[in-house]
Amino acid sequence: MKTKSVLLSLSLLLMFAVVTVSACKKKEDTPPPPPAYVPQFSATSIAIDAMTIDFYITCVTDDYELIKVEVISPGGLQNDTYLGNGMILIKGEPITFPNFFVRTSGNWVFKITGTIKSGDHIGKSFSVTTTVSVSGK
Repeated sequence: MKTKSVLLSLSLLLMFAVVTVSACKKKEDTPPPPPAYVPQFSATSIAIDAMTIDFYITCVTDDYELIKVEVISPGGLQNDTYLGNGMILIKGEPITFPNFFVRTSGNWVFKITGTIKSGDHIGKSFSVTTTVSVSGK
């Protein structure tokens, strides 16, 4: 009878060890997903006169559909959002704004949202931030 108990105990211990070891098996590392594609933009400012300024923002890598541009001015007094309304811009064609801005020194931030329409990333949505530093009057 003792032999049966010892064998039963050993087999339970062995089964416990097998289950524990198999549960602790290291899972294979899955590679992280590639980073989202981000097109490259170039932003410039142009002085209209001593008090006003305009901006041109150009995508230098892709054609794209413009969804919106958020303008964040230094101090936040001229912040605005411009909708693209499905406008398609080709690579190198600048975004222009319907109005000029009061020339304010500091960093102007432009958050551009759109969808790629050319190249290897057609249909991919993006959100890009670019800045222009404006100095003095």
